[in-house]
Amino acid sequence: MKSLSIIIAKELDRFKKRFFQENRSINEIERLERLLNNQPYELYSKFLKNDQFLEIPRISKAEETLDYLLENKSSLCRFGDGEFTLMNGGSIHFQESDARLAKKLKLVLASNNENLLIALPDVFGDLDCYTEEVAEFWRKWLVKKRLKIYKEISMERKYYSAFFTRVYMPYKKNDKHEDRCSRYFSKIKNIWLDRDVIICEGVGTRFGLFNDFLNGAKSVSRVLCPPENAFEKYNEILDFCDSCSRENLILLALGPTATALSYDLHCKGFQAIDIGHLDIEYEWFLRKDTEGKPIENKYVDGSKEGRQVSFIEDPVYKAQIVEKIL
Repeated sequence: MKSLSIIIAKELDRFKKRFFQENRSINEIERLERLLNNQPYELYSKFLKNDQFLEIPRISKAEETLDYLLENKSSLCRFGDGEFTLMNGGSIHFQESDARLAKKLKLVLASNNENLLIALPDVFGDLDCYTEEVAEFWRKWLVKKRLKIYKEISMERKYYSAFFTRVYMPYKKNDKHEDRCSRYFSKIKNIWLDRDVIICEGVGTRFGLFNDFLNGAKSVSRVLCPPENAFEKYNEILDFCDSCSRENLILLALGPTATALSYDLHCKGFQAIDIGHLDIEYEWFLRKDTEGKPIENKYVDGSKEGRQVSFIEDPVYKAQIVEKIL
């Protein structure tokens, strides 16, 4: 609040000088002074009442999202800039526009199923925790998209963090952040601890391969899917998963298709989590990479180089592949 007080004081001085120069009456100056002095409280009150003034959706932090998942074995559907683009008829580089997918995403976003978490990016308010590049990306995005998104969500609802899977790279790097990520990545491994895990992923994703991320899992099975336009194989992926035991934990790394699949699989009795780029975030964290460089032998969205993944002949990986839906 100290910095806010300093800003208010400066604004008061600026207003006083301007109004004196314009020969405004002392009464008007005093009225404005009272208005400015009381604005922080008035604005805060309006935020609390959520009464149509600078509305911001309620989104839990990544840590709270993780705690809820661990405690309740919930499923999770994530929405980011790509999902909202597709919902509004657009395309992204690894998923073409599809009216069926748009309709499904809108259905998922509006759903209110028990123990199914709907996650949004925590970018609608303060952006100080993010790197300047990340903050500027979201500012530009929100200028164009905020009002459209607000029509699709409820300000009365509590959402969870889509950045549950992006806890390292988007944030400003310092010792506190490194410590936070170290504790977070250690804790998130408990989601699949002693569980039979099925990973539905695009070819080349190789989630948890060549690191210790999945070491605590009881077993790991992989379903290889298209790295682009995975929604074209939606029914086949859903049918295969549906044939599996409900005791399996299903992790989905398939872009916007994962958002829809998490919903349908949850409705069929599975715990299904749209896990996104979590493994890549872990790789960057282990390397102390602050630039988001390509990871050898893994698909990394964001650059042409990162999307070019070579064939590998790894016996562990090969043994884990139980289905190919390409």
